Amino acid sequence: MKSSHFLLVAAVLITTTLARADSEKEQTILTKTPNPEPLQIGSKGMKLIPSRPVTIHSVRYAERWFPFLFRHSDGSLLLYMQYGHDANFSPALRIRSEDNGGTWSEPVDNVPRLAWSHSFVDGELFEIDTYGVQDPKSPETAVYWGAWSHPGRVNDVPQRGFVRVHAPSIKSVSLASMQGKGYPTHQWWPLWNSLWGRDNMSGQEIQLNGPYFTSGVTLDGDQIMAMAYGLDRQSSSGKYCLLALESRDRGHTWEEITVAARDDALPEGPCEATVVRLKDRRLYCAMRTGLILYQIWSSDEGRTWTKLEPIQLVDSDHRLGRVWPVAKVLDDGTLVMVCGRPGKDLIFDPTGTGTQWQGRLDLTAWEQETQALLGVPAELRIRRPHPDVRHWDSSDYLALVPDGPQQLIVVYDAQNYVENWNAKPATAVRMVRVRIER
Repeated sequence: MKSSHFLLVAAVLITTTLARADSEKEQTILTKTPNPEPLQIGSKGMKLIPSRPVTIHSVRYAERWFPFLFRHSDGSLLLYMQYGHDANFSPALRIRSEDNGGTWSEPVDNVPRLAWSHSFVDGELFEIDTYGVQDPKSPETAVYWGAWSHPGRVNDVPQRGFVRVHAPSIKSVSLASMQGKGYPTHQWWPLWNSLWGRDNMSGQEIQLNGPYFTSGVTLDGDQIMAMAYGLDRQSSSGKYCLLALESRDRGHTWEEITVAARDDALPEGPCEATVVRLKDRRLYCAMRTGLILYQIWSSDEGRTWTKLEPIQLVDSDHRLGRVWPVAKVLDDGTLVMVCGRPGKDLIFDPTGTGTQWQGRLDLTAWEQETQALLGVPAELRIRRPHPDVRHWDSSDYLALVPDGPQQLIVVYDAQNYVENWNAKPATAVRMVRVRIER
């Protein structure tokens, strides 16, 4: 008995010593990791100082796609991501952080696949689903799942209901026509069945008939202006157009204000968009088009918009990523924006106008350098051998929120990601904090 006790104590001491040694070794490695050098960029001498990326969410036997990061009015961070295959109707989940990204809650989902969320000053959160279906009693109206909640309240029960969007410029498509790239699971059928009053609807009968919401701003109190895109009813070649829509009742009903942008000559037409209010009170919108990013401005709260202009860097010939840009305005009026595919880019405009984009920070190269420091072999670092096989690399969709007046938080997904020399491949969401110095 004494001998067994001695062996047990010895084993614990040895294990503790090895654990301490491993811990000290890890601390030594991290200590020796060179601090990132400030990146001197732009004509105004701004410095971007990125932290090393960290994993804030990962799974081994599943997938996480297209992270969307949102700062709620109560100060918490809400991180949305799709799970399952990269396809139509892949559902989404949400996790929440009350300590600025240090720890995260268990996943929840208030709508099947969130498209966009909006925060009110009283702490209420509005969430709208991706897919709207044609109302049989009003063919130009699409009906979506929506949810209204107060994430910061203990035992809060989300109020789920219908969101009605009147968008006459959008062309409907049958559910059956989308089967090649995914098919809806049970979450959507109660909505569709209830509209028609029967539970044996077919894919040919169900018409998806609404724009995809992507970004928005508060105009006044409960009044919201949002950007959303859908198939342009006027297009002869099946291109998208970008709408400005308005809600005066906290997102329950929406009315099309205008077609903010359309151009049949662009490969996809104007689609995935971000909108912010500039320091001079104008609205600024950047968007995907299938070729390069374009931008427009509005001086009358979204009623009218300028002509499309291409986004170009003033200090580089680099061609920016072409999917879903996300822009934010800092306290001093500086514009910052992320975009991707190919790569992961962070840029800024110190004039706050959208006319002086510069200072590209290549977050893919920063991620590769971080993996190299942690001993990941070159052939296993974040990569894309083929531009269309995103399962080997990332969706290259990024999200961005300000973190005080001089810092940003950027997130992105990584597929088949190897974090260090001893790690197994996983799907991860990575986070980088970027400090701004002038």
